[in-house]
Amino acid sequence: MSNRRAFRRTFKALVASILACTGCSGPMAGTSDTELRDQVIASHRAFIKAASAGPVIEVVRAPSNLEAKLSPERRAQLDIISGPPSYAADKLDLGPDLMGNVSRDNVSMSLQRAIELATRNNLDVQFAKLVPAVGTTQVTQAEAAFDAVFFTSFEWQNLDTPKPLPLPFNTFSGNTQVNNYTLGTGIRKPLSTGGQITVQTDIGRQFANPSPYVDPGFQTSDVLLTLRQPLLRKFGSDIAKSDIALAKSAREQAVADLRRQLLETIVNAERSYWQLVFAHQRLLIQLRLYKRTHEDYAQLEPRAGFDVSPVRLTEAGSFLETRRGAVISARQDVRVASDRLKRLINAPELPLTGETLIVPVEMPADIPVSFSLLDAVTTAISKRPELRRALLQIEDAAVRQRVADNGRLPMLDIEGTLRYNGVGDSVGDSVYNMRSGRFMDYILRAQFEVPIGNRGPEAQYRQRQIERRASVVNYQRTAQDVVLDVKESLRQIQTNYELIAASRSARRAAADNLRAIDEQEKAGAPLTPEFLLDLKLTTEERLANSESQEMQSLTEYNSAIAKFYQSIGTLLERNGIEFRDPEDTTDRK
Repeated sequence: MSNRRAFRRTFKALVASILACTGCSGPMAGTSDTELRDQVIASHRAFIKAASAGPVIEVVRAPSNLEAKLSPERRAQLDIISGPPSYAADKLDLGPDLMGNVSRDNVSMSLQRAIELATRNNLDVQFAKLVPAVGTTQVTQAEAAFDAVFFTSFEWQNLDTPKPLPLPFNTFSGNTQVNNYTLGTGIRKPLSTGGQITVQTDIGRQFANPSPYVDPGFQTSDVLLTLRQPLLRKFGSDIAKSDIALAKSAREQAVADLRRQLLETIVNAERSYWQLVFAHQRLLIQLRLYKRTHEDYAQLEPRAGFDVSPVRLTEAGSFLETRRGAVISARQDVRVASDRLKRLINAPELPLTGETLIVPVEMPADIPVSFSLLDAVTTAISKRPELRRALLQIEDAAVRQRVADNGRLPMLDIEGTLRYNGVGDSVGDSVYNMRSGRFMDYILRAQFEVPIGNRGPEAQYRQRQIERRASVVNYQRTAQDVVLDVKESLRQIQTNYELIAASRSARRAAADNLRAIDEQEKAGAPLTPEFLLDLKLTTEERLANSESQEMQSLTEYNSAIAKFYQSIGTLLERNGIEFRDPEDTTDRK
């Protein structure tokens, strides 16, 4: 009897210790690779230290000697006859659309409206929003592995087994008849320690003829508690919940991808908007150039055969047709730029299949910006979603390495079962006898297993080590790409800011040259073919080219500013867009 009490105490202590380990980690959980973590931290410090010497600066451009020779009054006069403001009252002539309509429908749109529509409706963004939702379901699936399972089973047997004839003095017949049934019901619950606990009750009836018992038929009842727990391989909450950790990380990576897609969509929307502005302005420039050329050709045509040779008239006609072709090409560019912006914003009221044109209402700004390379790099490292994703991949590799490390251990599983038994003539009697606790079973099992050589788990662990180191290298490479992206965007801002001044000076010089030619023509200068073809038409073309270059520099400068805010990861905040997790249902203020 004393041995039985000792066994009970041992069994209960074993069950209590296993249940107490529900939140425990595996035997290898503490073996973290601090060297890899130090490499990540060192890469941050290296980038910040390299940029720390840079002060806050403002983009500047060198003064133009040609501009200095022009008085403020002359510059204002030249800006009236050339440059973006001079086209404010001009009307676009886009010709017929794909449906043959000359009169066109158009929708005026601001840059902020285009960004708002793109953020809300863009198909790439909508697709990216669905991925975190899929990740949420995957997290739920991983967590569902620890849900309790209700089970029930029923077995019925009706056996009639023949046997050889018995001896004359044996009272048993020559066959055995058995009629049994068993109904089992219970709940099985996986544990975060890697084990499993089961509570089950069985009710059955046994009948045998012939039977060694007084009553050939009787009822049985029992309740059993079984606890199975690995002690080495697959032990610990960090191992058992590794799939949950990986699923949560995958979802966070999907959220980072969504933020990256939003940044990319917004910068593309801004770039497309400014490209549409440039296409509009270039068409206006080409229309004005074509009109001027047509007027010059009209002056030469009546003089054919007098002081204008057929060769020179044909040359003037070539100028006219070339510029008409430029107008046709510019019209096409406007429609293409409008369709590209419509595709990005994906507004229901502006279907891509329609021929409604988007008319931009804003002009690019020429305002200097200030920046600090240190602040830009620091912000980019903390805000860029690509780096967040790379850090999550390092965490994933660490989880997989920890699981592989645990997989190198031998298998040592124990299983303990405590069962209360009851028997009687009826179900009620058997349950009553079971509740009395007179009949109890204690079962303890242990299983040990280890592969000879253990080559597979060791190779898997080495693979996970390499993958974790590779994830750190990938993070460092991504950080380098981010820093390079920041520096290139800043250089693009500075370059285009300087190009604005250079192209503006060239435009004013060409406008001043054309103004002087117009004054000579008004003063009665001979309108020789040389004067009109070699001087005036060439000057008009040079002015149109310089106007296009100035407008291109302005639009690319504004696009570069948007690209810079994308490179540091704050383009959403710059446009007043609050980024939230798609699954976040909390109230927004």
